[in-house]
Amino acid sequence: MGDSVPSTLEGKGLRPEHIAIPLTALAYGCLKPLTPVIGRLDNRVWDRLSATAPGNGYSPETLLQWTPIASVYLMDAAGLPLRHRFRQHLALDIGSLALAGGAGWVMRRISEGIPTFGLKPGTQFPSGHATNAFRAAEMFRQEWKLRSPWVGWSGYVIAGCVSYLRMRHGEHQLSEVLAGAGLGVLSTRSVYWLKDRIERRRIGN
Repeated sequence: MGDSVPSTLEGKGLRPEHIAIPLTALAYGCLKPLTPVIGRLDNRVWDRLSATAPGNGYSPETLLQWTPIASVYLMDAAGLPLRHRFRQHLALDIGSLALAGGAGWVMRRISEGIPTFGLKPGTQFPSGHATNAFRAAEMFRQEWKLRSPWVGWSGYVIAGCVSYLRMRHGEHQLSEVLAGAGLGVLSTRSVYWLKDRIERRRIGN
């Protein structure tokens, strides 16, 4: 396997500009019970998208959500040098998946008991598909950002398509996919920050 691209241990932690956008997306969804305008926008998007959705039951986003993370492992198998290697990718993947899954489970249990979340039949807050897609997209970006930032951001295009399809198929509302996107990105950035912090301490010793 080829050499990995060394990570940049800047020692700056998770700065506000690193988390502002995903945190805003997550907060937007969480504020729905307190902000009627979010519920009205949810209903407007729901009526426009899901009311005209094809009813064939086919959901390509179920597979599409795994494309960014699968690409990382395929590049590992091909020996392409990325920021980390296979074992590190596996640990980062499992860590972000556990963090996003645990937080998402808690949020779903809480939202189910709050009527003002306005859940539609069959929907959940946040969207698990959006969470996983953006979690994987951010990991893909982290691995490519030192080599080709433009390639790195391509995973976000896929994650955006996954979120759109979830709304199009009547599986989620806008606030649910936005919250999922924010949660997914924050989960991955958190585990990368934690790994870099551990490495800095190890180097310091």
